[in-house]
Amino acid sequence: MELLLLIAGLTLLLFTIYDFFFTTLSGSGAGFISKSVASFSYVATRLSSKIFGRKVFDYSGMIVNLGVLFVWIILVWLGLFLVYSYDPSGITNSNSRPANWVERLYYTGYVLSTLGLGNFKSTTPFFEIMTSIFSFFGFIFFTSSMTYLISVSSAVIRKRTLSRSIFNLGRSPAEVAEKLSKVNSSYKDQQLLSLQEKIDNHLVSHQAYPVVHFFSHSNPDNCFSTNFTRLDEAISILLDPQNEKEKEVGKEELQLLRSTMTHMLIHLHKNFSASLPTPETRTKDNSASAGNFTPEQLSNPEHRRELLSSLLRNEGFSWQAIK
Repeated sequence: MELLLLIAGLTLLLFTIYDFFFTTLSGSGAGFISKSVASFSYVATRLSSKIFGRKVFDYSGMIVNLGVLFVWIILVWLGLFLVYSYDPSGITNSNSRPANWVERLYYTGYVLSTLGLGNFKSTTPFFEIMTSIFSFFGFIFFTSSMTYLISVSSAVIRKRTLSRSIFNLGRSPAEVAEKLSKVNSSYKDQQLLSLQEKIDNHLVSHQAYPVVHFFSHSNPDNCFSTNFTRLDEAISILLDPQNEKEKEVGKEELQLLRSTMTHMLIHLHKNFSASLPTPETRTKDNSASAGNFTPEQLSNPEHRRELLSSLLRNEGFSWQAIK
């Protein structure tokens, strides 16, 4: 039984520590634990919005981040507690009495919080080494967490800046298309290039810090899904061969922007399809929906709008929000 506690504790610690460092330091995404907790927390937030209104979305990012941090702390605490429970006599108080399970739990938290040893101490070489290691880990954990949260905050600001930049072009796809077709050529090229760069930056931030996906806002004007969909629909209008505005707005520049937005949609579908709501309407050909979309498949307006519909519903909107 004691050996099982040791194996369970070490396994839990290894998985959690890997998840923590991969998520905070790799810049390549999130681990399985943090991704699952983030998805669950956001789904719970989205469901809560049906009861308490859109104001709940102002706290979505905070809820997700706190949820992930809480689970990391609990799992490391539990794992180290199981390791210390492997040999109950290995931790004693000042009177050399072996600690009971409540005292071992207290001692574990005391070590992880880097407060010191307190009135309990390790008495075996293995426990002394574990105590030293996780005292260092506690310091690294809180330092890395703060650095990670600051990076996430910067990525969220870039996401909101992108949303506002699109919103300033118009409140509907038709208005955005009209404005882009009327402005002078140099200003139009500048706007399209700026939007492309901001979307690329957001895609990179999204890949490095997936938790950015779960930051929303109660005000539709600041929401990524409504503004992204509005811009995508505007580009569809301008790229329509039957639309005379296509000649007024450079087709090549629009195709480059559309390609960047397509890669953004593919990334969202590939990495967040499990947490995205089912679209209100499904396409007749659902073969692409079962796997990952390709740029060729997203040239189909129905497939494209299916993904955009999921994005809208993810933040509590319908197509009416962009008209």
